[in-house]
Amino acid sequence: MASPDLILTAPTRGDLALPVNPFVSNRYHFGMLLGVADLDTDQGYHRGKTWLHTGWLHGSGTVWGLPAKLRPGTGELAVGPGLAVDGRGRELFVAESLCVDLGLWFGANRPENLQVTDDGQGGVSFDLQLVLCSQQCLDRPVPAIADSCEGSGADTAYSRAVEQGLPVLRPQPAPAASPGPYPRVHQLLGLAEATDPLVTQALADIDAADPADRLALSRRRLATVLAADAVDRAPTAGVQDWFPEPEPACVPLADMHVHLAPEGTGWRVVEDGTDPTTVDDLARPAVASTSLLQDLLVPPVGLPQPGGPHPASVAPAAVATQAPQPIEDDASVAGRPLRLRFTAALEEATVQPGAFTVTALKSSGWEEVPVRSVGLEGGTSVTLTLGSAVRARPVRVVVQGAGPRPLLGADGAVLADGRDAAVMIRA
Repeated sequence: MASPDLILTAPTRGDLALPVNPFVSNRYHFGMLLGVADLDTDQGYHRGKTWLHTGWLHGSGTVWGLPAKLRPGTGELAVGPGLAVDGRGRELFVAESLCVDLGLWFGANRPENLQVTDDGQGGVSFDLQLVLCSQQCLDRPVPAIADSCEGSGADTAYSRAVEQGLPVLRPQPAPAASPGPYPRVHQLLGLAEATDPLVTQALADIDAADPADRLALSRRRLATVLAADAVDRAPTAGVQDWFPEPEPACVPLADMHVHLAPEGTGWRVVEDGTDPTTVDDLARPAVASTSLLQDLLVPPVGLPQPGGPHPASVAPAAVATQAPQPIEDDASVAGRPLRLRFTAALEEATVQPGAFTVTALKSSGWEEVPVRSVGLEGGTSVTLTLGSAVRARPVRVVVQGAGPRPLLGADGAVLADGRDAAVMIRA
């Protein structure tokens, strides 16, 4: 059963923001008399630390749920349950579906800065953005020992502050000119046009580097531009604020195009024709969990390795080549022939016996099996002729990507981005 602390059981009395200070904490001592200010400080310290960490190191966006859909035939926009994190690091929770009649909203709450277009038939159309904002409300009145405000005469006080996510409709803002808080990193990774001098020089250095050195140089340049972005980053409201975004720091949920037609004394939502009302709830930022980031960086065991460098670790100049990788699932050995297949075409001049080391696990331990000759077929298929037939399993093949004689791709990319690659053959 849900905790009653999470349900509004009495009318709210306006918004309430509990004290938050991530840099001031209590220093308790024996016999210390605790008052409301001390308990507020204790809560404010821990809440502030959490919000500070989440806001700066994870960012804002939806976490799960919060679908935004137009209910056919009703004129209602519905927002389903879900969770989001706003620009100040606060968790915004919606426990049940919330609805708004778009026609009634327009008639009663039309913003002054909303740009409205006449459809020529008495109707109107306009663009909106649906956002989720933080709301803190008072709840659970209890008897009060003393008046909360001198002269108020109140004999009760609210004992709970309930945090909620409140969907809000507002005029659609202009597209953001900046790619976000890390503009140089976006430019280096090819997600925005490279205009910053630090980025253009980094890309030129990477492009001119030897392919064997390109990955390491890309990482160094990435660290440099990330540091430059961090130096420039600051709270939008100024250094006197602790969090990335000023109030209300709402989270976008959907972009909307609304078409209303007159109906009686009100408005009807147009859902068909050449200019229907639309709700795009995929036009929202979402927070990626660390487990997803791990899957993107480290593919699950057993899956073929990607053919090229990961875009999060190298610059566009390095991504232009496809670093070959051996595909473990396609490796086989039958007696003396051992066959490998690679994810990209190889440079034939580098396909030499010295680029491969083969060992087999026997009762006495790992024993090296000499490689007599190597053949390349179709650019990606390699056959090793071993010095003796191999019956033991497993067999391990190490292909050189490091050292003075690495295996190269046909386009010059170094095997496994400059690292040795290994394949285990068990069957």
